Amino acid sequence: MQDVLQAVLERGQDTDTARGLAKAGLTVAFVYEGPSVRLVMDGKNPPVGQAIGFYFGDEAPTPDVTFSLNADVGHRFWAGNLNVPQALARGQIRAAGSIAKALKLLPLMPPLYESYRQVMTERGRAGELP
Repeated sequence: MQDVLQAVLERGQDTDTARGLAKAGLTVAFVYEGPSVRLVMDGKNPPVGQAIGFYFGDEAPTPDVTFSLNADVGHRFWAGNLNVPQALARGQIRAAGSIAKALKLLPLMPPLYESYRQVMTERGRAGELP
């Protein structure tokens, strides 16, 4: 899962998603269970030459908002097949922090959804896409 997300985010540096996160000055964490993966996307202080920074594990900037979810729900999110407000209301995603600011970035996500589908296809995992 981490390898797929890393490939997606490397490709996503020159997208409206990355620029929107940077413009909003947000740092967003995704904490997955089953498998356990922690991803932090940093729009506040990205490395030089990148629109956003991304980190796996505990060595990462403090997030403004944290989304905790099962990896299967995360898979549907990254594939672009999840209604996030509905998933929040149903408790499939638990959120803490600047939730309203983060949700405003949802319309900017399609480029990363497309990258996720491409990476999954390139790795012979297209049959796993929802």
